[in-house]
Amino acid sequence: MKPFSGSHTGKNIANELNIIAARWNIPLNKIHIIVHDSGANMVKGVQVAEYDSTRCFIHSLQRVITESLKTQHDLVEMLNASRRIVTHFKHSGLAQEKLKAIQTELKLPEHQLVQDISTRWNSTYYLQERLLEQRRAVSLYITDHNKLSNLTL
Repeated sequence: MKPFSGSHTGKNIANELNIIAARWNIPLNKIHIIVHDSGANMVKGVQVAEYDSTRCFIHSLQRVITESLKTQHDLVEMLNASRRIVTHFKHSGLAQEKLKAIQTELKLPEHQLVQDISTRWNSTYYLQERLLEQRRAVSLYITDHNKLSNLTL
């Protein structure tokens, strides 16, 4: 695996697909289909390379789920508050140290909070799971620090 360098244009993606096939000694007639996300650049790349392709069903399903969740106002508010809490700790070493001290005091696992990433499908779940695990520590921190006083768990 190597990082894709340069602009992710359809032409560059097509070129990279052909380079990978050559590197792995895969004859082009043995490549029956390429599964990809719905990005216009990926669609164009497999077209330019003249491969048969299909969009990933799970990726499409995830997009549907993500968009439908955005219609749930209470859920959106809860997720935004969770993200603000995690962001506070991610951007402040002092806040991380204080949280760790509270975790020790409460005999909680000394785990860092988890930030979700839109391209990592499970990351929002892991963000919430970790906040629930650390709820007592985060609540105590919020109680003692006015910066986050408008947030609740």
